[in-house]
Amino acid sequence: MTTKHSAIIIGVGPGLGLALARKFGHELGEVALIARSPAHLAPLLQELKKAGITAHGFAADAADLNGLRATIRQATSAMSPLKALIYNAAAIKPCRAVSLEPEGFAAELVVDVVAPLAAAQAAAPVLEANGGGSVLFTGGGFAIYPYADMAALSAGKAALRNLTATLAEDLEPKGIRTAVVTICGYLAEEGRFAPATVADAYWNLHVSPAEDRKPELTYA
Repeated sequence: MTTKHSAIIIGVGPGLGLALARKFGHELGEVALIARSPAHLAPLLQELKKAGITAHGFAADAADLNGLRATIRQATSAMSPLKALIYNAAAIKPCRAVSLEPEGFAAELVVDVVAPLAAAQAAAPVLEANGGGSVLFTGGGFAIYPYADMAALSAGKAALRNLTATLAEDLEPKGIRTAVVTICGYLAEEGRFAPATVADAYWNLHVSPAEDRKPELTYA
């Protein structure tokens, strides 16, 4: 009998977030979805349950670091042993740097960089105790090719990319696969950028052998 494990997906919508929940929930057996709005979670949970996946929903704002950490603890205590945490949230607000309010910029960086760190720190001891697992982040092409109209997001994705590289040095020796998926393109209904196809790439990272591991997958 296959042992049941679980995954936590932070920042779940009907696109990539749902595809990640479907993939990891199917492969591991159980999944927790974390999003700001309980109303947005309800239809996604219903879809997963129809697919035979045990799914739980938790409402939390990534900008509330204490609330996010508490929600991760709540999710891990309610599920089978945790094997993967995926941070898929981002603050997406078009603005050029010359017009970017510094206080607003700081708030966006909390969601784009600080919260992923807080989530990883909360999950890492649990993953290590469970014999290892993965911490995966959703990055973006703006980290490599900054876009002036999305100044804050470009900076945030670049910071997340570098944070992942340093975090991996601490977590990989503990058996925790640590990587950012730098998606250089826009999600589409079909083809390479279909959410289900992208989600497969995350799963392949999760199960990748130690000798092949790098802290970034450039998905283009």
